[in-house]
Amino acid sequence: MSRSMSTPSSMTRNTTTSSSDYNMSPTPQTSQQTSTGSKKKKVKSDIAQQIDHVQDEIKSLHSDARSRYNHKQERFLAKLDAKTEHHRDTRKYEYLRSAREHEASLATTNHQHEQEKKDAEIRLHETDIRVHEAHSLVLDKEAENLRLKIQFHQMTQGNKSDGGV
Repeated sequence: MSRSMSTPSSMTRNTTTSSSDYNMSPTPQTSQQTSTGSKKKKVKSDIAQQIDHVQDEIKSLHSDARSRYNHKQERFLAKLDAKTEHHRDTRKYEYLRSAREHEASLATTNHQHEQEKKDAEIRLHETDIRVHEAHSLVLDKEAENLRLKIQFHQMTQGNKSDGGV
């Protein structure tokens, strides 16, 4: 941002005086030259003040621009941090959700396996009970068969002893 400084033509007017003008005794013209010299000093002082003022304004503008840039950069970085944190939180949430779903799936599968195992044990015990009941029936039938054989044998023995007398 560059500004060209232009000075009014009255300020840059070159007033040349001859050396003979300075050698003369103080006259109204000399006092006029003295007042012209003080005017030049005043103009130089005013110009120096204006230059200082313009330089201060330029510094202020540069400072303001730098400050705006820094604030803009800080806002950008804050936004970026917020987006990054949000993205990180989203990924963390997705990971945790996925982990919980996996844990729930494993728990369901384990429960199902345990339930199937218990059902198989129950069926095995029921089968054992039926086998024992069937074995008991077989033993009962064998006992009845033996009783009948004993009775038959006793009857046949009793008929031999009765018939043979």
